[in-house]
This record gives sequence, structure tokens and C-alpha cells, in this order.
Amino acid sequence: NIDNGLQAECESRGWDYVAVSFDNDSATAVTSIENMVTSQCDVIVAMVSDSSCDDALRAAQEAGVKIVECGVQTDVYDVCINTDQYETGKMIGEMAGNWINDTLGGAGKVVVYTTYQNTDMQNRGNGIQDAIKEVAPDAEILEVVDIGKDVVGSGTSTTETMLQKYPDLNCIVAYGDAAAVESNEAVKAAGKSGDSFGIFACDGTEQALKAITEGDPMHGTVRFDDLGPIMAEYSQRLLEGETFDDVISSPAVEVTAENVAEYYTAE
Repeated sequence: NIDNGLQAECESRGWDYVAVSFDNDSATAVTSIENMVTSQCDVIVAMVSDSSCDDALRAAQEAGVKIVECGVQTDVYDVCINTDQYETGKMIGEMAGNWINDTLGGAGKVVVYTTYQNTDMQNRGNGIQDAIKEVAPDAEILEVVDIGKDVVGSGTSTTETMLQKYPDLNCIVAYGDAAAVESNEAVKAAGKSGDSFGIFACDGTEQALKAITEGDPMHGTVRFDDLGPIMAEYSQRLLEGETFDDVISSPAVEVTAENVAEYYTAE
């Protein structure tokens, strides 16, 4: 969705646009950045996962390329579009805590999916835990699982393991929708419904919004404003000579059954 949005914004400005997936592999990301410099890109939008690309991004800057960093903050950028990941985690945890109080009378048995391989997502995971403890103090966090950065498949396998390990588990709170959507399907396959099981996460993906609409165990996600237009705007401002000292905050909103119709229309 971010890729499509940014491409549309670039095309509307008459800019050439190229997107490359680095598949969470730092060496691939570095090579891609070097190739972009060689091909004389004016702006590189870097949605890297950590600081492993800083040397390559610094070399790009030295070659005159503007660097827009998004979704993570490292030491090298001309403008960084990010959010307070701890506060984002608190938004996720607050949704979960409120649902636990309203639906389960506070008696939540919770597993948290986080990752320690990325500082931003670790901070988001800490925010989740702190908010649950604050909002639903009688809930029990059974386990905090490092589900990793590349979560494809992990949401399913980890959830199947957690359901076997904790028969009374009734809430999963994940740092991102990728794991949460897989967890949603695993929980439904185990015969549990949205009436007694809650899953909460962040990203506002179409799959997550669809699940919320259909009354699945997936009850809430945090959705950020569309990033494509934001990234294109700041790219243009950089090219026009503006400089930025502060990190640009990406606005976010909690999406639950109460307001999901504003963000998703079923086909």
C-alpha cells in the first residue's frame, strides 16, 4: 500500500519511481542503495529495519542524494518520518486492555508478540506491556514472545504453540498486523470466536481491517496516515532546499469495530 501510494504521488509530479524490496536482508539493502546512487537517483526513501545501512546512506548523501527515512530512525537522513514507537505500543495495549475489561471482566490471559531484533519494535512491545498492566491490572501476561522481524509464517506457528501451551489464552497482542492476521486465522481454526478471544496489533492493513469488520478475533489495529503522500511531500520540499531538524511524526488512530467503516469498505 505504501509502495502504490508513493508511486502514484511520484507519477503525479512527473518523477521516475523505482521500488526495491530488501527482504529484511541488510546486504541486499546496502547493494540496492549503492545501485540507486549509481543510477543517479535524486531521492532515496529508505524504509530500512536498523542502522546497518548507515554507511551506504551516508555515501549516498555525500554523492548529493537526499535521504528520506521512514518507519525507523537511524543516524543518517535528511528528513525522518517516524512515530514514537513506545506510544504506538501503548495505543495497542490500551485497546487490548479496554477489550479485556469490557468483554472478559478484566480476566485476560495474554501473550505479547514483540521482537528484540529491532529497537523501535522493542520499544513498541514495551509500550504494549505497560499499557495492558495499567489499563487492565487484573489481566495476566502469560508470555512475551520474540517473534522476530520476518514474521511470515511465524504468526501461525507461534499461535498454534501458544494455544497448546496455554489452554486458557484469550488475548494475543502483536507489534504488527502481519503476525496478528496469521494469528487470527490460527485462532479461528482452533474453534475460538471473536466473542471470547481478542487480537490487537498495528499497521491498519486491509487484512486486519477486513477481520475487524467480520467480527473475527482480530478486534483492533493502529492505523497510520497514508505514508505515500507524506513521503512525496517531504521529498519535494528537500529538493526545493528545505532542511529539517526534527523528526516528522506520522499521525495514528486506533481502529476497532466502532470506527472501522471509516477506513474499510467490504466488497
